[in-house]
Amino acid sequence: MSDVIQAQPLNPYTLPLYQRRLIEASAGTGKTYTIGLLYLRLLLGLGGESAFYRPLSVEEILVVTFTDAATDELRARIRKNIHELRLACIRHDVESSDNAYHELLKQIPNKELAAQWLLEAERQMDEAAIYTIHGFCQRMLANNAFESGVLFEQVLIQDEYELKKRVCADFWRRHCYPLSYDVANAVSQIWSGPEQLLYEIQPYLQGEMPEIEGVALDSENESVKERHQAVIEAINKVKARWHEHHHEVEAWITASGVDKRSYSSRFLPKWIEEITLWASTLETKSYQLPDCLVRFSQETLNEKATKGPAPEHILFVEIERLTKQSLTLRDVILANAIPEIRQGIENEKMRRGEMGFDDLLTRLDRALKRESGEALAQAIRERYPVAMIDEFQDTDPQQYRIFDAIYGEYENSGLLFIGDPKQAIYAFRGADIFTYIQARKQTSHHYTLNTNWRSAPGMVNAVNKLFMCSKAPFLFEHIPFIEVSSAEKNQDMAFIYHDEPISPFNFWLAEGESVSTGNYEQIMAAQCAAQIRDWLSAGDQQQAWLIEQGARKAVTSADIMVLVRSRREAILIRDALNLLSIQSVFLSNRESVFETNEAKDLLWLLQAVVTPEKERVLRASLASRLFGFSARQIDDLNRNEADWNSYVEKFADYYVLWQKRGVLPMLRKIMMDNQIAENLLASIDGERRLTDIMHIGELLQETSLQLDSEHALIRWLAQQISHPDAQSESQQMRLESDRNLVRICTIHKSKGLEYPIVCLPFACNYQEQRGALYHDREKFHAKLDIFSRPESLRLADEERLAEDLRLLYVALTRSKFCCYVGVAPLVKGTKRKSGLTDLHKNALGYLLQQGEEGDSELLHQSIHALLDDNIRVTTLDNISAHRYQPQLMAETKLEAAIFKRQIHDNWRITSYSGLTYQHSNRNYHFDLGDIEALVQSIAPGLDTDAKGEKQQGEVDENSIHHFPRGAVAGTFLHSLLEVLDFSQPIDELWIQGQLTAQGFDEKWAPLLVTWMETLFHTPLNSQGLCLADIPKSQQLDELQFYLPIEKEVSSAQLTQLISQFDPLSKRCPTLQFQQVEGMLKGFIDLVFSWEGKYYVVDYKSNWLGESSEDYTQEAMMNAMMDHRYDLQYQLYTLALHRFLQQRIPDYDYRTHFGGIYYLFLRGIDKEHPGNGVYAYLLDEAFVLALDSLFTGKSSKSDVVGEK
Repeated sequence: MSDVIQAQPLNPYTLPLYQRRLIEASAGTGKTYTIGLLYLRLLLGLGGESAFYRPLSVEEILVVTFTDAATDELRARIRKNIHELRLACIRHDVESSDNAYHELLKQIPNKELAAQWLLEAERQMDEAAIYTIHGFCQRMLANNAFESGVLFEQVLIQDEYELKKRVCADFWRRHCYPLSYDVANAVSQIWSGPEQLLYEIQPYLQGEMPEIEGVALDSENESVKERHQAVIEAINKVKARWHEHHHEVEAWITASGVDKRSYSSRFLPKWIEEITLWASTLETKSYQLPDCLVRFSQETLNEKATKGPAPEHILFVEIERLTKQSLTLRDVILANAIPEIRQGIENEKMRRGEMGFDDLLTRLDRALKRESGEALAQAIRERYPVAMIDEFQDTDPQQYRIFDAIYGEYENSGLLFIGDPKQAIYAFRGADIFTYIQARKQTSHHYTLNTNWRSAPGMVNAVNKLFMCSKAPFLFEHIPFIEVSSAEKNQDMAFIYHDEPISPFNFWLAEGESVSTGNYEQIMAAQCAAQIRDWLSAGDQQQAWLIEQGARKAVTSADIMVLVRSRREAILIRDALNLLSIQSVFLSNRESVFETNEAKDLLWLLQAVVTPEKERVLRASLASRLFGFSARQIDDLNRNEADWNSYVEKFADYYVLWQKRGVLPMLRKIMMDNQIAENLLASIDGERRLTDIMHIGELLQETSLQLDSEHALIRWLAQQISHPDAQSESQQMRLESDRNLVRICTIHKSKGLEYPIVCLPFACNYQEQRGALYHDREKFHAKLDIFSRPESLRLADEERLAEDLRLLYVALTRSKFCCYVGVAPLVKGTKRKSGLTDLHKNALGYLLQQGEEGDSELLHQSIHALLDDNIRVTTLDNISAHRYQPQLMAETKLEAAIFKRQIHDNWRITSYSGLTYQHSNRNYHFDLGDIEALVQSIAPGLDTDAKGEKQQGEVDENSIHHFPRGAVAGTFLHSLLEVLDFSQPIDELWIQGQLTAQGFDEKWAPLLVTWMETLFHTPLNSQGLCLADIPKSQQLDELQFYLPIEKEVSSAQLTQLISQFDPLSKRCPTLQFQQVEGMLKGFIDLVFSWEGKYYVVDYKSNWLGESSEDYTQEAMMNAMMDHRYDLQYQLYTLALHRFLQQRIPDYDYRTHFGGIYYLFLRGIDKEHPGNGVYAYLLDEAFVLALDSLFTGKSSKSDVVGEK
């Protein structure tokens, strides 16, 4: 009696959300939708007695899936569900027809509180615990570093190949280099070097290490030398025995009862002579035995003795022992290499503080097994009380152990495994269906989703019927096929072709007693292309329709998907479609761009660019598919030295461009010069090839930034071609076109997707099992038989067939309306005389023939037994080959649109310098030596204080008037005044340090001290106000401001306003700037408060003359007009006015604003009072008018009139 636990139908509203539970969701049954509902229940604590014991936040619900794309999809779906349910709670009703929200609303007692809780959840969705398995492990290790025992800082490496290669080479050096010549030669017969060894053992260097079978009990302790000696002795023993009795062998066999047809007089002497020649070799250096030696083993002779007793002799017994003995060093070396290299890789990563993606799982698994593992598990449980593991069928032993150790059977936590074992198709990525089977056996509560929401009813029924005709449709009893029903909404789905409905499931049957693989592929590719042509033609003529939920649409290329297993099959379909003028595109995530021919062409090209003088290299590049030179063109080049030299020079120029600008610009130059893109696009599959070339070019450019030479980049490209990594996201081939084309896709990539019409032309293809990696059927442990013994191969092939069955299930369930499947009495290799086929070895044949071996008649009987309204068969005869002629659309005349509207681009951030830029450059003429003035003219923001003031050479006089001039000096003086305390003595040593730091001579320190003290203590007005009298608390340095200009202001408006109110501005020329709207920014050097009034201070380092007498009021006014400082202090006044309005209650301009002081630093002198100080107070009416102009609220005249 079977011990398989039967699953019960899942009700997502009453499913208990605690303890361990397994949900099996067949294809199209709404797995992601169900996860979304369960997530909402966990958030709100819904479900009555089945609910979790408290509501959870989004940070407490762990959702784990296996790809980044799946996490993004889940996060988006859950966010959308939360938002829609929140709106339903607010409105107390559901706008959509989704019954799920109606059911949930019934269970929510307080909808206002639920809406608030859902709003918080929606806001926190970016912190939701929705991770990939690697992301989850990485976070747990980082957040629990003490408990897990890992370093706080670890470097995560994506590609471990170089590290593995280094460790493997080290193993090779330590174990193989010291060997004698004979032993090393025997090893080289197995692997030519460490890279070949790595290629064989690489699958076993990560994840769970399989148990190695076929290794002698003492192999791990037996040295390579000892094994070699034992093999040589065994061979020499047989040689010696044969040499002793070889002249008697023929007589013994002739006189015996063995079948003389097997040992005829024609072949027997030749075999004896061949073995005698081998045995006469004095020194045995090779393990290779003569092929005919096995014919003289005692066991073989006994089998052939059909007419009497077989000859018996110790020679034949020893030959039998030798032929059954392991004459190899493979097991001895592998038994040591796999664990030693694994450990070496682990040690190297620990030493370098690195981790690979698989190490994340390994180290968390290891941490949970430590003494502190329970504390770590409890910490994770407390953080994530409930976990939902999506796509659980793709788990592996480590992943399962991790979640089993964390959640186990704890009552106060929940662990939901969600997946479909029938869709476990990623064994090549490490997924282990036997781990799923083990978890299924250890989980008591099983549920299933049994309504298909994707496909038409006939499609669902046909798949049910096909898989239910076998008692073990997936070979293993723990992977049952559960019949599903079609959703009510899909009852009217149909594919109408020439007014007749098409059966959902269709066989293309190739006639004949047996069909070879090559013929099968050619027939089915041609039939598939012809059928697609007919559909597209009918769709163009409105004779092919897809009907769904009352709506219908004509069939187009985008509705058709051809599913294949490999790129080779995709090329067959693409070529067949091209012959009929049908365009297609291939989708795959299992192909690396470095596996293409374009990668090799680019390698030859780069080599030719680096060494164009090497004729062979350059000739190979020109003959590649990039340039496409024919043999005649190459020969003509060889004969014409001038033309050849021109190519050598051209490639040398490309190398210079590579060195100057990079590899990608160089490649683009080559493509332009030689019309490579145009030539490719004119050829079949040119778009695909061009996409690959540009993809590889981008990868080369990115990698070149990390390498030190062009030769290193060529080596890197050669390594990628030798060892492409299809799992690397950057290497996966890109989609060459997103046009409305027929799509060709691998079955692996199609998982989780759906297509209206699916073609599976090569459903009978399969790959025979080669390696003997299989699982123990009792404990489910992985085992590796390195000698590929028959029983091991049988079990491994059984697992291969089981995965092929799951692949077939995935392929068939992608279809919404109908699918077409190619089938034939397939025979691998040569045609069998018996008439039996190999069809039962592939998934489709296994289901049709129920695993029985048979001939073409059995295939016909099996198919006809399935036929009904949903399943039809078409026997292929003559396949029409006329081309597809798409319906011509009326040619649309294309012309550029005329831009008619006006672009308002006046909004910007400007400044005083921006408004006065045209004025400051109006009449400047520069000589070649006046560099500083030129730079300042084109960059007005540097320093307006010293613009155009050229220093006339060095002057030794030690006075403030001879202190260095220019932008640098002005900036330096400003920086001092920002820091110095006006009321405190000045430290001369500190001044010296500042001078040195800014590149000035220390001799100026005493002068600066005197200068600054004079500035601080010189009265600024008639009341005797000095800077030194102002408390530090009443000062604000470098006040930054932004003045909004809310309505466009023109230069004419601003000129008119400031000329009306400010006499100084009236004497200045008209401002010239582009209309401006936006923000005006600036910095005020100093704002201070004195006796209740606030003042603006601006420092000017302008040089007006050789003494303080040159800094009179008139001279300063001329300088103010020349640099338009009038506009500057007007803007500063407005900025401080607005600032004070916001800060001072009952602010009044006349009461609180004291005015502006422009301090010309070089002119301030106690002996000349008033010189160097320009003071002014703007009229209040002007400030208000300027404020109104910038806000755009009222006109200037209105404001003035009111005042």
